[in-house]
Amino acid sequence: MKTSSLSILLTCLLLFSGCSPTDPTITENEAAALVVQHHTNSIGTVDMLSVGYESGQYIVEWENKENCECGIDYVDGQSGSIEMGEATIC
Repeated sequence: MKTSSLSILLTCLLLFSGCSPTDPTITENEAAALVVQHHTNSIGTVDMLSVGYESGQYIVEWENKENCECGIDYVDGQSGSIEMGEATIC
């Protein structure tokens, strides 16, 4: 009985550990740099307000005061691809 309980417990642990999200391949600094590069233009500079990691993606909040723009971008932690979440222009 103990052997079968142990086998079931080990099987459950293996299944659940395989479902956990993987560590990102890009760093927080790299994600921020990708967003800066993506929003850089001839007017003003892009400043990072916050960077967080959740559910396999970086959530990057940015601002360009001189161009009167701000927004939130989502950067994939594996590929570095950027998906714009929201942007505001005065």
